[in-house]
Amino acid sequence: MSYSNQYIYATLPRTARGQPIVLGGDPKGKNFLYTNGNSVIIRNIENPAISDVYTEHSCAVNVAKYSPSGFYIASGDQSGKVRIWDTVNKEHLLKNEFQPIGGPIKDISWSMDNQRMVVVGEGRERFGHVFMSETGTSVGEISGQSKPINSCDFRPARPFRIVTGSEDNTIGVFEGPPFKFKMTKQEHTRFVQAVRYSPNGSHFASGGFDGKVFIYDGTSADLVGEVGSPAHKGGVYGVAWKPDGTQLLTASGDKTCKLWDVETRSVVSEFVMGSQVEDQQVSCLWQGQYLLTVSLSGFISYLDVNNPDKPIRVIKGHNKPITVLTLSPDRSTIYTGSHDGYITAWAAKTGETERIAGAGHGNQINSMRT
Repeated sequence: MSYSNQYIYATLPRTARGQPIVLGGDPKGKNFLYTNGNSVIIRNIENPAISDVYTEHSCAVNVAKYSPSGFYIASGDQSGKVRIWDTVNKEHLLKNEFQPIGGPIKDISWSMDNQRMVVVGEGRERFGHVFMSETGTSVGEISGQSKPINSCDFRPARPFRIVTGSEDNTIGVFEGPPFKFKMTKQEHTRFVQAVRYSPNGSHFASGGFDGKVFIYDGTSADLVGEVGSPAHKGGVYGVAWKPDGTQLLTASGDKTCKLWDVETRSVVSEFVMGSQVEDQQVSCLWQGQYLLTVSLSGFISYLDVNNPDKPIRVIKGHNKPITVLTLSPDRSTIYTGSHDGYITAWAAKTGETERIAGAGHGNQINSMRT
């Protein structure tokens, strides 16, 4: 009897309280990316049961991003290594491996021509680096900020710019190539956790742990204005632009996500995601018609713009190791228990998931029967 792989029931994103995570979008609109442990998870955005896992890193991976062409993914890990690998072949052949910083990488961004890359994080000697994706040759330096850098983005238009968000509460602005420090923006009063350019590069937005969101001019970096007053009651973990640049999605530790009109900087919709600590929102992505957010529990929600009270879909599962597994008597449902005490039911034919309700064990499950 021969066997063939039908589905990979993928893990959820690994989350930690007070730490944003980065969702990677697909320029072709088909998939999205996140990480857990040493793995990068590639999931089909229309049917999340279709997934793939890249497992070639030797330590925990923090971020993965598609190149603008969609043919490569760059992933960065705790040791400061960046691996650039192929998306076309199932084997995900390695194209290049570089060591741009000597510590955890927190964010990666490609230039629109696929030729340059900026990485930021918590290096021992520097907190970021910009280099050629083909050769690793330096094309400038990321300097001028005194603490680890949490977020970065390449302007997707000429003239090229790079913006970075740091734990010294500032936004760094760089011009190039070769990239040189231009200025810092000091509107935030706590850690800057997310900086993102609009799709046409005309503006960029920043979100910080002070609950504030600011919009700046994409070329001059002049402050356009503050979004809300403040945008959230808790820290802002993620910002994402609508593809046409007219709206902005923000995710916050106050357990809400909000949709903003960019021109008026006023709220359009508010998505209340729950009332528990695990309902804090730690990331967001706007890809085509899909608005995705990630909660501290690891659950991935597809927001419904027309009905803010109820997500279109919530992907559930585990983000800690599975310790037990059993089947329902009719073999239509797979039950799994995890290291953190939760039980998930998986529909064997579709991969659809539901978490078993209740408080759970609170600790590792060692045995389970149906």
